[in-house]
Amino acid sequence: MALTDETSACAERLVGDSGGASSQLNSLGFSIVNWNIQKGKDPDWVHELTESDSDADLFILQEAIAHSEDWDVLASGHFRSFSEGFGFSPSVSGVMTLSSTQPLAECELVSLEPWFGTRKAMLVTEYALTQTQQTLLVVNIHGINFTFGVSDLKNQLLKAHAIIAEHQGPVLFSGDFNTWHGKRKRLLDDVLGSVGLAPLEFLSDHRKRFWGQPLDHIYVRGLDSIHATTRELDSSDHNPMSVRFRLATEEGQLTTSL
Repeated sequence: MALTDETSACAERLVGDSGGASSQLNSLGFSIVNWNIQKGKDPDWVHELTESDSDADLFILQEAIAHSEDWDVLASGHFRSFSEGFGFSPSVSGVMTLSSTQPLAECELVSLEPWFGTRKAMLVTEYALTQTQQTLLVVNIHGINFTFGVSDLKNQLLKAHAIIAEHQGPVLFSGDFNTWHGKRKRLLDDVLGSVGLAPLEFLSDHRKRFWGQPLDHIYVRGLDSIHATTRELDSSDHNPMSVRFRLATEEGQLTTSL
């Protein structure tokens, strides 16, 4: 997909080189957790997450409320990046990435639910890594949901595709993709596979499913997974995925099955 005005503006913000960065993620090991927290309706979600993932370097969250005291409880020292989705002030929700390292750059890519006209957000953030000049590109998505076909979801994914195609370093693409049908998952594999991303698989897989299809995914390029888990929790209608990554030791090397 060629760069549009929106994707071009996003791509222009990205640095692509970690030289001179004041803080960096450890390329030998950094941890992430991805979770759709269902707008934090259940107050136990913070406690349940901090029990096992309080030291995560990246919290990649969907349906996160922008203004909440929960962020100081969960990760008081982390930087907050947010892309607005749906809601009314002060309860606007969207996708949020909390990071132990200050982002080098960030931008958002916005799509609309075709039936309702509400926003579905994607957030792009970029981080410096130790022991390399490459940067890590992180894409956090809440996928378009209510459609008969896949064209609207495809257009949303192609926006991220255009940004990833411009990036030369490792990529982490994570979120609630709303892949409740096999055709949606095949589309996801095709679009992201064309820019070298592969999905993580979990031997113990507690991801939320609809019609037998997992809704949440993590796709990577240029990263090895050291350890990956999913947990069953009651404080959201989705379950969190937790992974520890390191920079791939060889160009193009991926470890995607645990």
